Amino acid sequence: MNRLAKTAWHRKASKPVTVWMAALVLISLVHWALPNYRWVLIHMFTLGIVTNSIMLWSQHFTEKFLHHQLPEETRPWQLRRFAILNVGILLIITGQLTKNMFAQHWHVTAVGATVVGGSLAFHAGYLGRQYLQAKRGQRYAPSVIAYICSACCLPLGALAGAALAAGFPNPWQERLLLTHLILNILGFVGFAAIGSLMLLFPAIWRTQAHYERAPLTFALMSIGLTTAAGGALFGQGLIVAGGLVAYLIGIIIPIMSWGACVVTVLRDPRDRVTFAAVSVAAAPLWLCGTLIVLAYRAATDLGTTAISLPTMPFLIGFAAQLLIGVMSNILPSNIGGGPKATRTGMLVYDRAGLFRATLVNVGLACWLYTENSWLRVVLSILAMGSLAVFLVLTPFAVRAQLGVIRKTREPLPLAEKPKTNQITAALAVLALVIASFGGLVDGGSGGSSGVVTAGGTGKTTEVALDMKGLRFSPDVITVPAGNQLVLTVHNSDTMAHDLKFDNGAHTGRMNPGEQKRLEVGVISTDMAGWCTIAGHRAQGMEMTVKADTSGGSGSSSSGSNGSNGGGADTAKPTSAHKPTHPIQNGTDDSLEPITER
Repeated sequence: MNRLAKTAWHRKASKPVTVWMAALVLISLVHWALPNYRWVLIHMFTLGIVTNSIMLWSQHFTEKFLHHQLPEETRPWQLRRFAILNVGILLIITGQLTKNMFAQHWHVTAVGATVVGGSLAFHAGYLGRQYLQAKRGQRYAPSVIAYICSACCLPLGALAGAALAAGFPNPWQERLLLTHLILNILGFVGFAAIGSLMLLFPAIWRTQAHYERAPLTFALMSIGLTTAAGGALFGQGLIVAGGLVAYLIGIIIPIMSWGACVVTVLRDPRDRVTFAAVSVAAAPLWLCGTLIVLAYRAATDLGTTAISLPTMPFLIGFAAQLLIGVMSNILPSNIGGGPKATRTGMLVYDRAGLFRATLVNVGLACWLYTENSWLRVVLSILAMGSLAVFLVLTPFAVRAQLGVIRKTREPLPLAEKPKTNQITAALAVLALVIASFGGLVDGGSGGSSGVVTAGGTGKTTEVALDMKGLRFSPDVITVPAGNQLVLTVHNSDTMAHDLKFDNGAHTGRMNPGEQKRLEVGVISTDMAGWCTIAGHRAQGMEMTVKADTSGGSGSSSSGSNGSNGGGADTAKPTSAHKPTHPIQNGTDDSLEPITER
């Protein structure tokens, strides 16, 4: 049997990560042509990039933490496990891409989820075996326990994901979605991330480690995760919130220790404030902030059915930023070649480091805050593009580091101090972009600018409006001239939408499953409405409100009439969606199950 060198094993095992990264960037350019594109992009990142990375580096650090190097004869079998894992990932994504082609698509997804879950279950057992065979008393042994817990969470999360693909009536679909997120992000990614940072945080900041109380941290995280996942599955919002708070307390313990590392470095920064350092410091803060938001939403929606999941902060602010930051540091370290060669590789990865870190974090915060659709598009490109630059820098970093090792080039010199002017430049770019769109606040987002609610006939026409498949239903509403129009707008699609009218009335951004009441105002003339999300109007997501001056009672495009009484004229279009049960908390169990937010 051929023996694989240590670097060759890492290079071969990390190839799927590089391939998935490149595929994600390419597909994001034509995402509009894909069915269920949001789901596809999210899972290409979480399954293709994150899962392969965690499986690779948890094995690497388990050997490092336990001081127990596996024999090289085991490497080919480990590479075969990566191949099996990626076959499962491809099956999952294929199943969802064929969702609109045949009804039994979820069978393909379920098979893929079984393969992925089985791969990580085997990985958990493999790590557990190494832990039991190692000497006791290792300082970072609790981090290996965290890796085992991480790998155990994904099979459960994959099971919830397969159930989501099969489709269950609400409230079970929403419960499964929240359970799926908790197990995969907080369990699978969270345990692996915190376990790795116990060593990597002080190493990347190049300072002495402080006592992080790892056993207490992982105990609180385990209790919190189990509680939150159980509460989500059974629809108990307060239990979910309590579990998230316990999990949050657990991760705050090492974060306080890491904060001391940052303070120590900032007193004498030299060349230690890099893209990798800022990323590993910012990512846990995004995790904490997102946990606080999710816990609040769970506590205020006791049934868990209408919780708006903060997916983007979890995936970009926490997972993606942490992954790219860590890899920018450990890939040169893994190649080795001595201090000068390793430093050269790291410096290449750190090109425009503080500029990129600022675009990622401040850009993401502005992206989440604004409701201006085109501004969100530009900010998302800046934030995610700053992370995607990693792909471009990798061949340059490897070539430069190998050049130093082979003595064909000189090592790069160390910087004397952080390049804080890059932060200023990034803030200036963001300010210019935001100003060019008129600021972060969309002028019409309040729903009241230009809206006339007084005068007219004094009567009200109420209409239920549904958003699905890049269409409004009904898309034409006839209202007696002088009546006030009030819409009950429900987003039953799998993507975010909104509705804005010529007079400035605006629902604001509505996530899947969300419902809002919009006062359009007194209708005196015909008026257009449209979805302001980038590209949606161009794909036909428009509607028209017609002012009826003939004295009729009002109708929709289907010709159904409203009725007058008590000063109200309520139009109830027959083409509008009719729930099988009263809508509560924005949930309607007769709508197509929502599988992604």
